[in-house]
Amino acid sequence: MKKTAFTATIDQIKEKVISGEWPPGSRIPTLQQISKELGVGVSTVREALRTLESQGNISIEHGRGMYVRNDPLLLEDPTANLKELGDISLVKLLEARILIEPALAALSAERATLPEVKQLRELADNMVLQMEEGGPFLDTDLAFHRLIAESAQQPVLFRMMESIFPLLSEGRKHTNTLPHMRTKASSYHVLIAIAIEERHSEQARQLMYHHINDMLEALKKS
Repeated sequence: MKKTAFTATIDQIKEKVISGEWPPGSRIPTLQQISKELGVGVSTVREALRTLESQGNISIEHGRGMYVRNDPLLLEDPTANLKELGDISLVKLLEARILIEPALAALSAERATLPEVKQLRELADNMVLQMEEGGPFLDTDLAFHRLIAESAQQPVLFRMMESIFPLLSEGRKHTNTLPHMRTKASSYHVLIAIAIEERHSEQARQLMYHHINDMLEALKKS
């Protein structure tokens, strides 16, 4: 299966980090420079870097630039900084998400910028297409949830969400194997994106709640 430009960009950037071309602690090139080097759009590079940030590889410091994380262990183990929490069950992770993400979705509907709204809809639509083509969609899934957290413009809730981003990738690998969950998830993403686009905060809150609760209930029954 041919990789999408988004997935290929993530792989190429990750290789630069793992190979040492971009060593730990170094400042990485601008979005425009990376876009030119890799031959992809700036928006694709931006989302790829956001995904790598959620995985613990890249640190994006607004107003200062983008850096490779100082801890090289995070390149191999994105949950290394959470080991002190012990083994976190997927049920516990979803219980935490259901407390935070509906509120973030509601705030996103109120505060997201027009470019963020457009990008959310594009990510939701891309996930549907990737599922229809049988391609990988996990990175798109994670980028969608991260953009909602960012667009909510609530730094305290974002920090809380950011602390569990490294765990989401592994968790989604499990929940996506539950019956009908991938189809339901892509449908929820489109509906959530539309609610945010139409500035229906309570609807966005309810949809995000049901999206996560569906995974939680299915997991409990499995």
